[in-house]
Amino acid sequence: MVDSALSKNEISGVMLLCYENERPLQGMIAYLDWRLDGHFSHLLKTQVMTGAEGESLYAPLLWNDRTLHFLVIGGGSRDERTPRAEASKTLLKSALQKLDQLKLENMAISKQDWNVGEDRSEIRERKLCILN
Repeated sequence: MVDSALSKNEISGVMLLCYENERPLQGMIAYLDWRLDGHFSHLLKTQVMTGAEGESLYAPLLWNDRTLHFLVIGGGSRDERTPRAEASKTLLKSALQKLDQLKLENMAISKQDWNVGEDRSEIRERKLCILN
């Protein structure tokens, strides 16, 4: 679905979640890393981003003569003994504020990464597309 939405210009980019101790990557960032020739893995290897809690990185990417916009939010360290869970509502709220500062339109978030829950008012206010 994300491939189709990006290629048909339905969305201009995605807000992603990255944990500092999650290697290999998981979630939507892992899928897009694979589709975008290791773009996010390269940012991690060169330590441009780490996934530390509260970290945010705007990572635009020129792809097929079009700029795709990615906001990568650090989720901190997670308990690797448990299944990967959605980010907390607090982290989502902080990430949405950072997205507001960028003033990007037609962005998307992934349900597999973010706790969008039943109350999606903040998501609807920003006209974000929900993937998955």
